[in-house]
Parts: sequence; C-alpha cells; structure tokens
Amino acid sequence: MNQRNLGLVDLVNLEDWQNIQDSFSDSLGITLRTVDLNGKFLSKTSGPNQLHCKISNNIPNLSAFCGSCILKPGLGHKIDIKNRTVFKCPFDLDVFVLPIKAHGNRIVAYIILGPLIPNKRKERDEYVKYAEKTGIDPEKLVDALIEINVFSYSRIRSIIKLISDIFSYMAQTGYHKKRLGEIAPEVIELDPLFSRYYEQKVLNALLNTCSLAFDADSGSVMTLDKNTNMLSIKVASKLEQNIIDDTNIKVGEGIAGVAAATAEPVILPKDEKKNGLSEKMKRKYIKSSMIVPFSKATANNHDVYGVINLNVVRKDRAFSEKDIKFVKELIKLASIALIPVK
Repeated sequence: MNQRNLGLVDLVNLEDWQNIQDSFSDSLGITLRTVDLNGKFLSKTSGPNQLHCKISNNIPNLSAFCGSCILKPGLGHKIDIKNRTVFKCPFDLDVFVLPIKAHGNRIVAYIILGPLIPNKRKERDEYVKYAEKTGIDPEKLVDALIEINVFSYSRIRSIIKLISDIFSYMAQTGYHKKRLGEIAPEVIELDPLFSRYYEQKVLNALLNTCSLAFDADSGSVMTLDKNTNMLSIKVASKLEQNIIDDTNIKVGEGIAGVAAATAEPVILPKDEKKNGLSEKMKRKYIKSSMIVPFSKATANNHDVYGVINLNVVRKDRAFSEKDIKFVKELIKLASIALIPVK
C-alpha cells in the first residue's frame, strides 16, 4: 500500500487505541475522541458530556457554530489542521485539536481534547448570560457545565504535550512496523525491538513533559532490571553521557535505589534525614530534587517499574508535595501507554 494512503486504521489496533484513550479520559476527567482526516470518528467518545452530546446539538441559535464543529458526530467534511489548535466554543470553553503524525508531516488522525474550562470557572451570572444569548435553559446549561473540569494553563500544556506525543508514538511505531513488514515479512521476530523503541519514546515524553512543567535543570528516568535488581538510566535530559552510561544502582542503595525499595517518593533536601539519605547526597550543588518511583498501570503499586528524577540547580526552588501529586498524575498517564509494551 502506498504510504500516502495509510490511515490510522492501517497502523494501529483501534481497540487498543480506544482503551488507552478511555484510560486517559478517566484519569484526567476530560472528553477525548479520535477523528480521521475526513471528519469520521475513529473512536467512541471517551468521557462524553451532555453539553456537546445533547444540549448544543439541539439549539437552533448554535447551528452556525456547532453545525460545522469538529465535535459534531458524522461531521462529514475534510479537516485540514496542520498544528495543535484551540477553538473557543460559544460558552468560552476550550477545545483542542491535536494532529497525529505517523511519519514526517503526514497526519493520519486527530485527537480532539475537550471541551474544558481554562484557568477558572466563571460566575453563575456569566453562564446565565450565555444561556439567554443562545436560547438554552439556564439551569440546564449550568448543570451541564458542572461536568466540565477546570484546568490551569500550565496543566493544559503539560497534558496536551504528553497525550500528543504518546498517541503519535503509537502511530509512528505502527507505521515503521508496517513499512518494514512489507520489505521483510519476518519482521514479527523484531517485535521486542519495536517494544523497546516505543517504551523509550513514551518515557522520553514523560521526562520532557515533567521537565517543562517544573522548569527542571536536569532529569532522568531509570528502569528496573528484575533479573539483576539494578536501576539504569533509560532516558535523560541535560546529563553528561558518562553519567548516563555508568549509572547502575542496586535497589536499596543510593537515593533512587531507596525510593525504589520503599516505593515512596523523595524530595530533597526536605527528606534528607530519612533512611540515611543525607549520606547519599553526592551533588551538593543541586538546590532541590524530586525522585518518584512508579509502576505500570496494570501492576501492583509496590511492583516498581522505574524511577523518575528531576533536579533544580539554577535557583532556590523547593519541590513540594503538590509537585509530587502532579508528577504522579503524569506518570499514571504514561504508564497507561506502556501497557501494550510487554
């Protein structure tokens, strides 16, 4: 098949795609769906909301906007959006369109994220004005908007990046396997190679997203080899190559090893007196560090899969429990995407 004719349905198992989309939606409390380049829905709506699934489709005053809205089922016309784009709906909600690229600039589908409320919820009187303007019963509109979650701008950026990267990596991996399979049918024997490639992409997306969210100066994701009980660096940001190559930490030893052994996050210097960590702090120039162990989404929380490390050097900034909570949320999303990698 000509590569220009390849669509998402040719590259991935749509059932697996739907499961991951559903899991992301459940974790975030946000509506997600996937459409092809002609406006045809490739997935069921994950986390449907009554505002766009029921109310807006039945209001004549909204037909000018909603009639051609990318959220409308069976849109039926070509979508030509090259980059991540945000649309404003009549109720001042944000809807994001994320192009999924399988190779080069070739878009094979779009992830539609939202609607969501940016930054903060408006006063009830403001929503009543929207209702009166569009001919919607104010109580129905307010009830529908209660379902729509509020996200800070920084959280939106982080979530968009992670979702866009992970779904694009799924499409890219499917594309490379298909193209190589056409050349060498025995490619099925290389499945572990593609699993490692995909795993590294997902972990790199996780690290980059966390680094951007916290303006970290350096970081890494280490994974555990259960045969040797050793942690080694899988992906890294702004670390010297010799550190990446030479770092092998036994579970229970070193700061990351203690975090893996206890399955508990560590914030330094706040936790330096726990478990003798102060003696293990080698790089004194680091102002603050956050070390968070994690497992795959299907695993027991104590069955550690890896550890993410984030460091701040340039300024006096201390990581907090709130930061740990956000990292865990991003980790949960990334670990969902790791389920197909076995």
